[in-house]
Amino acid sequence: MSYCNQMIVHAVDVMESYLNNKLPETKLWEHSFIKKQIDRREHQESFTIEDHIRGMVYSMLSSGAKWDRVVDGIDDSTGKITAIDKLFHNYDTKYILSGSSDFYTERIKEICGATQSTRKQMEALIKTNIPLLSKIENQYGSIDLCYKKYITEDSTLKGLIEKLSSPESLLKMNQMGEALNAEYLRNVGYDIAKPDRHIRRILGSKILGCSNCENVPIYEAMDIIQSIAEQMGKHCAEVDYLLWMYCANGYGEVCTVRNPKCNICVIRNICNSERSI
Repeated sequence: MSYCNQMIVHAVDVMESYLNNKLPETKLWEHSFIKKQIDRREHQESFTIEDHIRGMVYSMLSSGAKWDRVVDGIDDSTGKITAIDKLFHNYDTKYILSGSSDFYTERIKEICGATQSTRKQMEALIKTNIPLLSKIENQYGSIDLCYKKYITEDSTLKGLIEKLSSPESLLKMNQMGEALNAEYLRNVGYDIAKPDRHIRRILGSKILGCSNCENVPIYEAMDIIQSIAEQMGKHCAEVDYLLWMYCANGYGEVCTVRNPKCNICVIRNICNSERSI
């Protein structure tokens, strides 16, 4: 099956126009934290271990809960979550490692609301992931130099994501699966899609029909986004962000999992769910 055709490209264009007219400017791609980090990487800025820890914490916050719960705490000029950065002392490793998972969980709960996974994530961050990032930095000189080895072998970054996600890998980040590791890498400027439930569903056979699967497999979803991005001349992360916004509560809220607003959907003429009615 062809991942991308002009009909799909047109659909993403139409969604973008709808979102640009509906949402406040601060929620759009140009103001996103991810866009700012991609710009940094394209300008060949260095990313420190503190940047990587921030990227991982933000990724964890995106897991299992609505992202709009943190929007009020985002600084418009930087895209950073100010209260979270302050909580972690701007990701000072010694400070974080001296704290406890209970402390960070309770504070996150007060700031933006915790999830059922937050305590385990904070424990993993302190006991496993930050020590592993420090080890990588000490061994390679920087975390990005280590990652570069895997990106050279596979420029799609799927190989690196697999290394960060697989229990058999020495680079395994605890409490981080493929989608969260993709989000973490985007948060440090790597231009890839995050194959979360919204993306895998909207690309699937019952909506845009980019795959034979109703819920597109993770790495296939990344390939589809890359194909669309190449046709549109956009970053993969931007195409992903547009599709995500169209679905997400607190953003477009059109192609939602529950009670989708098909009556106002701007791509209903090509959506497979509409054609099957």
